Amino acid sequence: MKRIIITGASGSIGSEIVKYFYKNNDLICIDINKKNLNILKNKYKKIKIYQCDLTNQKNVDRLMKNLNIEYKYFDILINNTGMIYSHPMIKLSPKGLKTHSYTNWKKVLDINLNSVFLFSSKIIENFCNNRTKGIIINISSISAKGNIGQSAYSVAKSGVEILTKIWAQELSSFNIRVACIAPGFFNTKSTHNSLSKFQIDHLKSKTPSKRLGVTKELILAINFIIKNKFFNGKVLSLDGGLEI
Repeated sequence: MKRIIITGASGSIGSEIVKYFYKNNDLICIDINKKNLNILKNKYKKIKIYQCDLTNQKNVDRLMKNLNIEYKYFDILINNTGMIYSHPMIKLSPKGLKTHSYTNWKKVLDINLNSVFLFSSKIIENFCNNRTKGIIINISSISAKGNIGQSAYSVAKSGVEILTKIWAQELSSFNIRVACIAPGFFNTKSTHNSLSKFQIDHLKSKTPSKRLGVTKELILAINFIIKNKFFNGKVLSLDGGLEI
């Protein structure tokens, strides 16, 4: 049995991760959405839930203090917190030209990149203090390669991949592995909320597999990284062969 921390646990992907690892593991589920966390708790009674805005350093410090009191050690961190956001640098609107909002730029980087740094730094400290052979699995995106209309999101996910590579090298002497998964487009609520049917159909046609991914395939990739101790410092692309 492993003690696994899952961030973004109540989202469409996070809840599926919880479902898969629930039976044989001790799960600590973190999300900003209290309502969805309670729904998750009602479904999976044994999980522990914590509401936290992981972009806020004081909140992260407070959360980590509580976690260190309640638990001595952790085995795995799955950094699943994220927000898909699309907006071109400039577009024509009925009111004229509209540039990419700096407020939204900062928000997207805070949620997708800064939260990973803030919370991971605390978990890494716990790993090292307890001499745990810990694993960090970051969830990136195919957009890290640079996707048109996703300046902020692409930059944030690219940063997550760079952190993965740096941390794997820095933490190897502490027997800590760090790896990353870069999903393509999956059949989730967030995908359907952020893309039109036309865009989704176009992506399917461009993907050699001719379909969206399903969450079970992403979870099997997470399980592969956990079990394969030689997989370290790399990004596992899971995109059906799609190139963007």
